[in-house]
Amino acid sequence: MKTFLIIPVLFVFVLTGCDNNTKDGKPSETTKKDSAVATLTDLANTTDIKQLLCQNWENKEDAEDAALSGGGEGLEIPYRGLSFFEDGTAVENPRDKMRFGKWTINEADKTIIIEFNKGGKIQYKIAAIGAKQMILMNTADKKKMEYRADAKMQKKSADDPFYGSNNQWRVKPAVKESDSAIKLRTEQCVLFYAKFLEDNAARGGNIISFVGLPTCFKWYRGGVSIVAQDKLEDKWLNCYYNKEQALKGYAMLDKIISKKYKWDKEETNWVKQSAGVVKQMYDTLRLL
Repeated sequence: MKTFLIIPVLFVFVLTGCDNNTKDGKPSETTKKDSAVATLTDLANTTDIKQLLCQNWENKEDAEDAALSGGGEGLEIPYRGLSFFEDGTAVENPRDKMRFGKWTINEADKTIIIEFNKGGKIQYKIAAIGAKQMILMNTADKKKMEYRADAKMQKKSADDPFYGSNNQWRVKPAVKESDSAIKLRTEQCVLFYAKFLEDNAARGGNIISFVGLPTCFKWYRGGVSIVAQDKLEDKWLNCYYNKEQALKGYAMLDKIISKKYKWDKEETNWVKQSAGVVKQMYDTLRLL
């Protein structure tokens, strides 16, 4: 298994800056943190229901189960969720069996309707909502589910890893693809993880849950690698038309994983630092 180290062994995971001044011409940790969160809108004091909805909402029970599992990649456990975006698009279960659609809300009776792109729709009644908690009732079966969020949304929807266009690589193609299409699918896989890491870093995360996501990567505190070919999981293989085409994508990743990449020695959040390296991997793959 090839591994590319991107950070030193000794590493501080918590941002510790306490002022906005620079020393020796280098930005303080606080300055870096402020820069990281600049891409996010804080919804903590928002009362507008439409804006409150525009977050990544996790089913509370599933998220807690995932946390107890250790948050590793490749785990096949239910992980329901809803992602609403300001442009009216929505993604149901972005970590699980995704469905893309459009959402509208009737604010008078607090009813959300999601119409899915491939047909069908679902309707929810908002029983309660705040910046970080929401209770929805499915109007069909009257079941209530509790969701949680972090009261933050990306200012640009395209920067959110769960935005629809960032997840088309996970949709299994109906027909065999050309080599160029396989390459594009693989590029989009790498770009998704760059955005996923960047988004988590902006939210202050240095512990990430990969539960439910299809991947062939292995993540470390000091690097990233790809799993051995015989250890590839079906969830990642099924993002391609068949195993043969998936292995073509895997070969492209294998070709770039051990190349030399620059990492930010001043960055103290391993998630953000890793995001920068994965983005370089994406740029390298595009040039193959």
